Amino acid sequence: MNDSAFRLQDKTILLTGPFNGVTQAVLRTMTELGADIAFVNDQTPTAARYVDGVNEAREARPDFGRAAYFQLPLNSEKDVKEALGRVAEGIGRMDVLVDASPLGWPTDVVVAERLRLGQVMSDQLVAFFKARQRGRIIYLYEDRVLKNVAVEGWLGTYQDKLEKHIVESGAALKDQSVTVNGVALGVTEDFILRFFPKSGSIKKSLIELQSKTTGVRLVEHSEIAGALAYLACPASSSVTGQILRLTYGL
Repeated sequence: MNDSAFRLQDKTILLTGPFNGVTQAVLRTMTELGADIAFVNDQTPTAARYVDGVNEAREARPDFGRAAYFQLPLNSEKDVKEALGRVAEGIGRMDVLVDASPLGWPTDVVVAERLRLGQVMSDQLVAFFKARQRGRIIYLYEDRVLKNVAVEGWLGTYQDKLEKHIVESGAALKDQSVTVNGVALGVTEDFILRFFPKSGSIKKSLIELQSKTTGVRLVEHSEIAGALAYLACPASSSVTGQILRLTYGL
């Protein structure tokens, strides 16, 4: 098999979502595979320092891609359109959208509005992708199966609507060389840190979850980044309208 089918040198990726272990792994993995990546987030300046570290690795490995950080809000339709304009000015074309924003939604979020804003962003990019006859949209979110292990405050109300959108969009865009897929996550370190902040130990929290729910296993950040890299690379061009569930069969 041609190794180039799994490389990302000619790709420019837009990543949105919280600054956490998952998005850090995505930044590292995608750039190591040669992609340029723009990370849009308005929660913490720590992200800028992390992106600087990613770019420092490129000094020793010129085949690595570049990373850019844009500290911008995505709280309204105007915000979304302005952010896309800023990113386009900063990095040029965009080939892939990785929307990990559901991983950072607060417990009091108005889900319908957040889904609408995600739709605004994808619609803006789809128009561009269709003109170029290529593009990838990948949604990253927590699988509904986590209702079996989640604590109070976990958002389990949006997955059905989002997955319906993924399947319908994949079918609608299949003749335009634009793919739409989802990656649904099981238990991750980020999930544990968010909902068991007082446990003091990820291992301790995992053992507690395993005592209550059979089959709970930790999904590593590197596994998630690898799945996203596959859906962004040429080798997955026939995959669209699909949900990749990283749950260990939970």
